[in-house]
Amino acid sequence: MQSINRQYLQDIIIRAVAPTIGERRVSQSAPYYLYQPQPTREEMLDFIQSIPYFDEKLKQFLNGGKGSDITIVSQTWETAFLIKCTTWANSKHWLHQDVIFSIGFYPQYLTSAKDALTLPY
Repeated sequence: MQSINRQYLQDIIIRAVAPTIGERRVSQSAPYYLYQPQPTREEMLDFIQSIPYFDEKLKQFLNGGKGSDITIVSQTWETAFLIKCTTWANSKHWLHQDVIFSIGFYPQYLTSAKDALTLPY
């Protein structure tokens, strides 16, 4: 078990999203960000809100919701987090469909997967 903070998990998301963010930007007609290698704050919010592999508690934690910005996780949980981030970052839904936070979400993205990851504590 290890104690981690919100920023640590956000950094994992950035590393998962960065390799494919250019493809998403092209499909979203966002060429003004095309040469920025890292996802923007808005893209991070979009990713966190649209990922079906996280429950609402985890999404609120990642978005800076009320409460502590530190949690305790196991290596197994961290590995599952990384896998779920990478899976969503490479999915056709994330890369090619409009799930932009400012526009709204499609209902199918608001429902969590049966094995949605939640904060362990």
